[in-house]
Amino acid sequence: MLEEAVETLARHDGPHGSLALRRRRTADGVGRIDGVDIYELIVNGAFVMDTVDTSTERLLATETLDRLPTPSTILVGGLGLGFTVQALLADARVRRVEVVELDRAVVDWVRAGLIPHTAGVLHDERVYAEIADIRQYVPTLPADSRDAILLDVDNGPDFLVHEANDAVYRRPFLSACARVVRPGGVLGVWSADPAEPLPRLLT
Repeated sequence: MLEEAVETLARHDGPHGSLALRRRRTADGVGRIDGVDIYELIVNGAFVMDTVDTSTERLLATETLDRLPTPSTILVGGLGLGFTVQALLADARVRRVEVVELDRAVVDWVRAGLIPHTAGVLHDERVYAEIADIRQYVPTLPADSRDAILLDVDNGPDFLVHEANDAVYRRPFLSACARVVRPGGVLGVWSADPAEPLPRLLT
């Protein structure tokens, strides 16, 4: 059996816990996807995401775009490794992508191109990155001011990395998001597993 090498490319310890960006590979490339090393984001010791399968992160964007005739201004809660933002920017109709990320280190790593798959995504002039807590940021926004809000700030209500993010999946915060989204807009929530209460809360 081949040994897999794990390299920590960057690490940050801050007020919200520890973050690590890691690269995985094996000596003969078996641990690579199409010849590209696997990058993964670890938060407080818990696996959050990697570059092996980013289909659901991109689907959050494309499903939203399919539902909007004029997706001009979109707010994304949680940058991750940048795949949702990248998918949004692929649509020329999108004029502004506002990314709200809790940890500056994540923004710095993506901006520096440490994840080759999404290198340059934050250099697009349509992207505005804000370091803030999405729970506090959304209520400050004007009503009917965004075409969509996409929330990917944790693994979902049933497997939280940050316990405080439980509020993201509760009616008061979701109602605040609904107030900000324009009539006919989209409020999308990413979850690692089906979360039964969410559909009821979003109606």
